[in-house]
Amino acid sequence: MASDALETLNSLIVPLREQSLLLPNVAVAELVGFRLSEAASHGPDWFLGWTLWREQQVPMVDLDLLMGDTADAPEVSPRTLILNAIGGTPGVHFIALRVWGIPRSRKLQRGDLTTTASATEWTLQQVSLSDEPQDLLIPDLQALEQALDQAGLLRRAS
Repeated sequence: MASDALETLNSLIVPLREQSLLLPNVAVAELVGFRLSEAASHGPDWFLGWTLWREQQVPMVDLDLLMGDTADAPEVSPRTLILNAIGGTPGVHFIALRVWGIPRSRKLQRGDLTTTASATEWTLQQVSLSDEPQDLLIPDLQALEQALDQAGLLRRAS
């Protein structure tokens, strides 16, 4: 049984505008309806503002814009994916992403992933799965948290 845990990873395929992310389940705290409690009045275009989640102000990011995708929004309602912060920034426990659909659960087996592109500024890898029609991005969540911090956008969240 213990060896099975080392051989599989419960993950989510998360739809963005044009691409999808691949995240381990443990990175995600919750999926909720899209709502900004306070729209951004300053900062980069990819910073949307703050959403109130479980009585906490959580910074909201549009990962599509951050990665340079300016395509029109899909004809579906956006949702908010609350992620567990991993960078160790004091007072920051969560970051929110605007996503364009409901994530799909996927159990990955060792060897299911094939790397199709190496790391970029906002992704750790681009990978393919044999039964997925397009490549998936593994985002660099620590870089995202650092970008928010460097832009001075995490102070409100603490």
